[in-house]
Amino acid sequence: MSAVLKLEQISPFGRKLAWVISGLVLAILPHAPHLAPWTLVLLGLAVAARIFVEVQARALPPKWLRVLVAFFALLGVLFTYRTLNGIEAGTALLVVMAGMKLLETRTVRDLTVLVFLGYFALFAGFLYNQELLRLPYMLATAWLLTATLMRVHQSTLSMPAREAAGLTGKMVLQALPLALLLFLFFPRLPGNFWAIPARAQASTGLDDELSPGDVSELSISSAIAFRVRFDGPAPPPSERYWRGIVLHDFDGRTWRRPMPLYIPQIVRPVGERYRYRITLEPHQRNWIYALEMPTRWPDTAVRTADLQLVTRRHPIATLTSFDLESSTAYVVEAPLPTAMRNVDLRLPAGRNPRSLQLARELRASVASDEAFIEAVLRMFREQEYFYTLEPPRLERDSIDDFLFNTRRGFCEHFASAFTVLARAAGIPARVVTGYQGGEFNPLGGYLIVRQSDAHAWSEVWLDGKGWVRVDPTAAVAPERIERGLDAAMPGHEPVPGRVLRNHRVLSNIRLAWDALNTFWNDQVIEFGETQQRWLAERIGIENLGVRQLGLAIALTLALFFAALAMYLAWRFRPLERDPVQAVYAGLCRKLARANLPKRPHEGPNDYLSRVAAARPQLARELQEIRSIYTALRYEPAPMLARLSRLKFLVNRLRVTRT
Repeated sequence: MSAVLKLEQISPFGRKLAWVISGLVLAILPHAPHLAPWTLVLLGLAVAARIFVEVQARALPPKWLRVLVAFFALLGVLFTYRTLNGIEAGTALLVVMAGMKLLETRTVRDLTVLVFLGYFALFAGFLYNQELLRLPYMLATAWLLTATLMRVHQSTLSMPAREAAGLTGKMVLQALPLALLLFLFFPRLPGNFWAIPARAQASTGLDDELSPGDVSELSISSAIAFRVRFDGPAPPPSERYWRGIVLHDFDGRTWRRPMPLYIPQIVRPVGERYRYRITLEPHQRNWIYALEMPTRWPDTAVRTADLQLVTRRHPIATLTSFDLESSTAYVVEAPLPTAMRNVDLRLPAGRNPRSLQLARELRASVASDEAFIEAVLRMFREQEYFYTLEPPRLERDSIDDFLFNTRRGFCEHFASAFTVLARAAGIPARVVTGYQGGEFNPLGGYLIVRQSDAHAWSEVWLDGKGWVRVDPTAAVAPERIERGLDAAMPGHEPVPGRVLRNHRVLSNIRLAWDALNTFWNDQVIEFGETQQRWLAERIGIENLGVRQLGLAIALTLALFFAALAMYLAWRFRPLERDPVQAVYAGLCRKLARANLPKRPHEGPNDYLSRVAAARPQLARELQEIRSIYTALRYEPAPMLARLSRLKFLVNRLRVTRT
């Protein structure tokens, strides 16, 4: 009961403060995973202290204490993030300063400042994530902040929360057309405003190192790596190799990517070409996963000497799309440079001796490098090697242990073993990691490539052909290449998303949701200059430039505000006067001209009685006028036909000035 009484005793300012605190906390909540814990603790203490002060009617903390806490909070942000710039450091500073502002909040102006801090914090959350799933939360919180702003500026608490929410909704609907027009036609600046790198943000997906078990661990994730929309038919599953990182250095267990060797190589496409748009999820790396082999790419990317496509500058920190062209078959016409040959033949000394001996024996038993490759693949195919997501742990000589002992592995085990055997046989070879396959979404007409599609394969150099892809996994588990991971894995092994894919209804729901997300990403998040030009062409505007966009925006604003002005003029137009009241007002004006004005406190009966006493010759007419007016105004079912009689009497009345 005491708690209820305390709540009822909260002042009007305290209730407004509660609304402001609620909106501010909801606006900051999406930043919580990216902030240092102490900043959230400090904000929580500030909120608790301000509520205590308001409920208990205590004085606010002294100014010297607030300044001291703010100073140490500033130092804390500086030491934690080593800077005051950037998304995370800037957000942390905003959070702690909002907490300090709470501790000095006394006036409506202070509450308004906190609401606008909430707006800023809320929309800064899009710098981390622009997913469709976050949009309802953002809209609801923005709605609450706007309703809070309305309640803060009330002189009384007469407006209930429901009314404030309703007025906020009307304001949003009224502003929606202007927001839509500005979104469509406001000039887009070059570059991506959202691509501000976050400090120490974790990367997802493949890395530039590969050890036994890395890809199999990644393959248990159903997270999306990228989506691909082809201009025409998609390539068959066996040709859907999405080239990523090329690994050259091997220490006996781990493959690594050295500094790129920028040695020009001439690549001649010989297979069918595909044009497509690939949309990459952020993975904090520079590489672009392209259908093997990329033949055309934008100026923002470059193809390295080992045929890997990478961005020129910034890593892919946000959802990013590239328009590419690839050929599924190619020939490297230039000879293999000596430096690259030496790199791709190098093996660590004293490691995996049994594997090296096996490679030399196989190579001595065949007549060519091509025959050696076929012999190794036949060994994988015919002997007892098993494809599994749960391979056993390997010892120091990992290739020996895999080939002669465990014989169980995932794609990285087979690719690594094959590459070592090829090098030991004198064939330049390297490991390529990327993705293979993809799930077609018929609702959106694009491929979904997930982390579970991560794959590793080998490339060998054959004189006269150049680099040739060799996928040992296809020899052991051809179902993996043709039909995906589900078909290659036994039923008892956990495969991510298998239940959803096998259940028709759940699969359709999942694909529909992904199609909706893809539409959001393509048409909203990545809406830019290209889409603006396409839209302008559809409405008959050619050669769209900044000048044309500026004129279009000026005209749009003029039309919008003209329409708004007309709506407001209609909405707040003077109400039509009651015809009975209009006749009475005319009578009052006639009497006022005769020096008989109505006094402010007088009603019709008192006024007309006073006039009749002053002008007895008009008493009979005024008595009838008063009787008819009273009946028309106050009787439950007045006879409207008497209105004509009232008008007649008022018009006939002759009043002279005295």
